[in-house]
Amino acid sequence: MKKLLTIAIIAAAVVAVPLAMAQTAPPQGDQANAAQAEADAKAKRRAQANAELKAKGQQTPQREEEEEEARKKR
Repeated sequence: MKKLLTIAIIAAAVVAVPLAMAQTAPPQGDQANAAQAEADAKAKRRAQANAELKAKGQQTPQREEEEEEARKKR
């Protein structure tokens, strides 16, 4: 009888642990959506800044310069 009870407890734990882990883990889709939204916002800001510079008759900065500035900020 003890063996049967032990097996039942172990089986319940095998089922319950993955379910509990799945409930506490953040959904992967939300992270991807947040990263995509951030990239879209960055691209939109860059395009707007470039359009403003062109309207003023100035040359738009090159991507390499922007990336170098971003590295310096980090």
